[in-house]
Amino acid sequence: MAATDSPSTLLDRRLGFALLRILLGVNMLGRSILRLPDLPGFASGMAAGFEDTFLPSAFVYAFAFVIVLAETVIGILLILGWKTRWALVAMGLLMCTLTFGMILREQFGTVANILVYGIAVSLLLFHTRYDAVGIDRGFSLKAEAH
Repeated sequence: MAATDSPSTLLDRRLGFALLRILLGVNMLGRSILRLPDLPGFASGMAAGFEDTFLPSAFVYAFAFVIVLAETVIGILLILGWKTRWALVAMGLLMCTLTFGMILREQFGTVANILVYGIAVSLLLFHTRYDAVGIDRGFSLKAEAH
């Protein structure tokens, strides 16, 4: 705890970190849950969306499965607060790949939306010292004694 942090300020920061982490986790897991029932259809639609790019259709089709798997794992990890740092890094890398794809499709509005996720992920990574509510830290909001 920094010398200027009161216990209530520390609690607010920990709660803020937890809420944003869980929100990102629910978003990732929710996306994958909606896609899982028709995963081949999602993959086919994604491949069709990239027909006018240089990416091979088979690659895009296969990568769609990777996206859904990654969203599922990242979502679960973030909700539980387990391996949080690595889940955030994985989410950031996933956002990089999605940004590249949307640039190829010239979907710049979607790129801007992805950048918002990137900012949230970076903000959480920058403040992992406030990660207190989850499996990694034992669900404790108490301030450590110094």
